[in-house]
Amino acid sequence: MSRLLTVFLLLGPLASLQAQDAANSKPRYVGPTSTGFLLPNGWHLTPAGKHVETTDLPLNIIPLQDNRHALVATSGFNTHHLYLIDYSAGKIVSEPSTRNSWFGLVLNKEESKVWWSGGGVGLVHTFDLKENSLKSTSPAEADLSKISMPELLKLLDAEPDSKSFLSGLCLDEKRKALYTLDINNGNLTVANFQDANKKHSHLGGRPYDIIAPVRASLLYVSDWSGRQVLVVDPTSLKITAKIPVGEHPNQMVAHPLDNRLFVACASSNTVCAIDTQRGVVTEVISTTLFPKAPEGSTPCALAISPDGKSLYVANADNNCVVAIDIEDEDKSLIKGFIPTGWYPTSVAVTPDNKNLLVGVGKGLQSKANPLFTKEQLESKEKDIVKTIAKKLMPYPYVGTTMSGALSIVPIPDRKALKEYTAQVYRNCPYSDQQLTSAPYPVKTAIPTKVGDPSPIKYVLYIIKENRTYDQVFGDMKKGNGDASLTMFGEKITPNHHKLAEEFVLLDNLYCNGQVSVDGHPWSTMAYHTDYIARDWHLTYSRRPGVKDDDEGNLSNAPSGYLWDACKRAGVSYRNYGEYGKRVSDGKGGARMEARVPGLIDHICPNYGVSKEVTGNVRDTENAEIFLKEYRAFLKTGNMPRMMIMSLGEDHTSGTSPKAFTPEACVASNDLALGQIVEEISKGPLWKETAIFVIEDDAQNGPDHVDAQRTVGLVISPFTKRKYLDSTMYSTVSMIRTMELILGLPPLSQYDASARPMFDSFTDRMDLTEYKHVGAQIDLNRKNGMTAYGADRSAKMDFSDYDLVDDFELNEILWRAIKGKDAPIPPAVRRAIIFRNQNTKE
Repeated sequence: MSRLLTVFLLLGPLASLQAQDAANSKPRYVGPTSTGFLLPNGWHLTPAGKHVETTDLPLNIIPLQDNRHALVATSGFNTHHLYLIDYSAGKIVSEPSTRNSWFGLVLNKEESKVWWSGGGVGLVHTFDLKENSLKSTSPAEADLSKISMPELLKLLDAEPDSKSFLSGLCLDEKRKALYTLDINNGNLTVANFQDANKKHSHLGGRPYDIIAPVRASLLYVSDWSGRQVLVVDPTSLKITAKIPVGEHPNQMVAHPLDNRLFVACASSNTVCAIDTQRGVVTEVISTTLFPKAPEGSTPCALAISPDGKSLYVANADNNCVVAIDIEDEDKSLIKGFIPTGWYPTSVAVTPDNKNLLVGVGKGLQSKANPLFTKEQLESKEKDIVKTIAKKLMPYPYVGTTMSGALSIVPIPDRKALKEYTAQVYRNCPYSDQQLTSAPYPVKTAIPTKVGDPSPIKYVLYIIKENRTYDQVFGDMKKGNGDASLTMFGEKITPNHHKLAEEFVLLDNLYCNGQVSVDGHPWSTMAYHTDYIARDWHLTYSRRPGVKDDDEGNLSNAPSGYLWDACKRAGVSYRNYGEYGKRVSDGKGGARMEARVPGLIDHICPNYGVSKEVTGNVRDTENAEIFLKEYRAFLKTGNMPRMMIMSLGEDHTSGTSPKAFTPEACVASNDLALGQIVEEISKGPLWKETAIFVIEDDAQNGPDHVDAQRTVGLVISPFTKRKYLDSTMYSTVSMIRTMELILGLPPLSQYDASARPMFDSFTDRMDLTEYKHVGAQIDLNRKNGMTAYGADRSAKMDFSDYDLVDDFELNEILWRAIKGKDAPIPPAVRRAIIFRNQNTKE
């Protein structure tokens, strides 16, 4: 019978960082701390061990039998490397690269040949391993480091010939067979070494990993989208059984001494133990730090110690590895937790059982992205993608700010594991108490317990597109801004500036998302699934990605979206364009329909559409469509309590000829916001309303504090007036605040643990109306044929926010607005001490 096991150590009173800060009245800031690094999402890092920097998303690790070297394969935004790392010396020995790769790496017993999944290129990369050197033997592959810049750019724009996307690999040397999965097409292929014959089988779903346990005669395939493990006959390649497991089953590992197989289920926070003889799940092991935790731990990688006594699980979103005692086949036991860097994506144990190797997906810290200095532009860069970025862009793109790492952690004894576990709990801002309460010592309009009443009854949540704080508010007289990075200052965004001045200026607000594809889930779901977290690194770096299934099972978290939470709680809601799609109305025009089930019959059909299906509507027009419905709701007394709006013209259409200029797009967005706030503030429900505004991500601009710092506003009779709030907030802080107002429980560990925006609010009402500022520039000005980047912008697809190449759009916008010869500011020297990543503090 399945059991849910959660064992955590009682480490004394563990007050969360936000509770400590509330008591001390000291805001937290992103960056180095006395013991580690504070991330934009509010979680703290104190990674154990020593670290070798790699590129981002190391999805595979294979330790070699010499107990000195390991293969590490990265498949993120930056260059995809197959590293041979001497982990005892902490150095990279060999690092061939490839354009496309993915999860799936195998090595033969002689440790002479390597096979690596090619992802969207539709082939398996092969390498010879000899004398501590890796040499590519793939005929279609070339060494990217030896390709000229024009050839590299041409390669970036080339469409792959294959429509398949290869994932997990399995090497069966007895059968002389290599099994490969095609995740996009749901196929399994077996290739024979001797005669090169291939055999194919359609499995369906989204097959992620495949293994052939030594003690079993069958193959096992995890179906990433299907909540199941498929049992496959290795000869016929037919499915013989389907074993139900948790949400998003990804990596698997077989026990070396018995019949158990373990599969990580990312969105269920669990690992399922399967008895391969009986074909059933015998145990469900929770990997969370607390027993009631909702989604947000994200177990995504597994390893078993050579003696079979311990299972190690990478909890990606908790930034830790779980150590589990699995010696007893009937009763596993959580031994403790080991702190890692940001978002661990792979784990392995060395053959001598002395070291734990952890692949860190996003590196050891987040970074700012101000303009490149002359010294940075002239310095040599090992990573090819970052080299290209320096040639093309004036500042680092958020994808290039990330790195990865291989962490080498000696297997801890009981005492060391206890200390590590205590550190993991100190790093974690979440606790189960936060599911129902959010203590705060000062009374405000925001309840401190879920379900308690609030004088605020109606919430308008506006999600905008892709701006950093410095891009818009860098010119504010107060707050932590850098005016040299401001692109859309007060003349273009007078209402944003006036609202921030009259209400609250938030200069320490960060997006949880890094690009639009994960920014919108973070903004509406308070989480991004393991699929979203991995796939955007590919698609945003001009690589083919993994396709979600028709039901969106890979993108959707179990708890759903804000509107699903409203539906469960009986809270009325209405949607304006967010997660909507334009479709033909059958009469030559268009209407807006929902992209997810929870919005059906709750989305405004006229919002965001024009007479043409593919035509874009200006935000000033969208504002009037919304306000027309708003007035109707006032008359009928049926005002929805939760209204979610996409207001994204600030994304711009680049410098596409005959499209509105970037400045005109942002100014239209600004005017629309001002008009909406003014009308609501003059209406009868103003005294019971709060308006929250945030960008879904901050990927399209520079910022001197952090690449994820963004523009946000809170507007209500109950917000403080003319106030600078430097409290550290994030997207999920805003979501948590709205949840408390509406009586909704948290959706994930992230919004549960987020600091609500208490300090921006008071319990006293100020009904002063807002008067919008008219546009200070021509809203109808359009790009000419000779505008900077016009030819490149014309080739971009601006029909949806997620379709353009933001990597290139950034450079176009900067040069178009600042001038193509805009000077790069000198380096700013700051008294910040960074820890050496190879030493303990």
